[in-house]
Amino acid sequence: MVNRNYNIVVDYISKEFDLDKGKLNTYTSLSEIGLDGDDVLDFLLGFFKRFGIEYEQTNYKDFIPLESYPIFFGILSLFKRNEIVENEIFIKDLVISLNKKKMV
Repeated sequence: MVNRNYNIVVDYISKEFDLDKGKLNTYTSLSEIGLDGDDVLDFLLGFFKRFGIEYEQTNYKDFIPLESYPIFFGILSLFKRNEIVENEIFIKDLVISLNKKKMV
């Protein structure tokens, strides 16, 4: 799965979290880099904004935890707010999002 978007995602994550790129791969999950709960939501919203991804068009709403900050209530109302603990978001999922993003 190594392509241009893979490199873009790995660069973004390594800079965002001060991680060695060599320790990241397509199956590195957000929880493995230390994100859980509302941190996942914060990261995804920042990622979507940075790369111009329309989050309403993604399936990430299924991964957003039940707990949330009041400031995000309006945004969260767009999502189905079920907590699915057996699912993870991997680097490969973020790459797929970039591959599928609608060009504006």
